[in-house]
Amino acid sequence: MKQNKKYLFLSLFLLICCGSPSKKENLDKDDDFYEKCRKLILSENKIGQEYQFSLIGKKLDQIHLKYLGNIITSKNDTLKIVNSQNLFGLSEESKRGNGSVYIYNTKNKFIGAYFLGDYWGVPLKIEGQNLIFSYKNEFCNQTTKISLKDSIPKQIFVQCTKDGGDIYNLETVHN
Repeated sequence: MKQNKKYLFLSLFLLICCGSPSKKENLDKDDDFYEKCRKLILSENKIGQEYQFSLIGKKLDQIHLKYLGNIITSKNDTLKIVNSQNLFGLSEESKRGNGSVYIYNTKNKFIGAYFLGDYWGVPLKIEGQNLIFSYKNEFCNQTTKISLKDSIPKQIFVQCTKDGGDIYNLETVHN
């Protein structure tokens, strides 16, 4: 069974790295594993589809991706939105996670990202030209709409409770 999993992950890795010519056109050889995964799901163009990728090694490293959809701005530009949730750790028992929102243009070129910290902090959906962050748990219970109608904000404030929330900066450079 372990051997079959190994071949499945190897096949998936080769698909990501090599891919078919139509899917490969947007993959840059300098992109890291995570960026290749994001570009692969964008090339699939399946809004709402969830994907999971894993790196096999001595540590746990999984990425869960979901292509939320497109926002058409007032300037008629199309923004493609991808949720990214990463789990990592030395073992299943010690895993931690973080979440991010990535923004791409129609050619699947990276525009920017908000690194949210919390695994569950990603927006749930797109409504019109807004990203919808909605929390209903023991720590957070608010909904926040972030408009991308006229521009991509350099900073966003996501409400957690009636008394506060978090500010996130748009990061425009890939590491």
